[in-house]
Amino acid sequence: MEKQELIGLIKERFSKINGGLTFEFIDDGVRQDSDWWYVPVIASRNGKDVPRELTINIYANIETELEENNDLTVLFEPAA
Repeated sequence: MEKQELIGLIKERFSKINGGLTFEFIDDGVRQDSDWWYVPVIASRNGKDVPRELTINIYANIETELEENNDLTVLFEPAA
């Protein structure tokens, strides 16, 4: 899978998240190392950073979904 295709897939998955959270992906920071994709992401609510504790389950669920449905190994890295 190409980097831009992966980013589009990830943005599609995160667009379904409710609760007032906004996710910004650092496209230039997305990198692949062997089978792993590393994706830097900033989570915010009302323009303020969200503590990692609030997003860890969201990240884990989407990582699992991408692995099971798309055979992709992705790790979301909080960036701020």
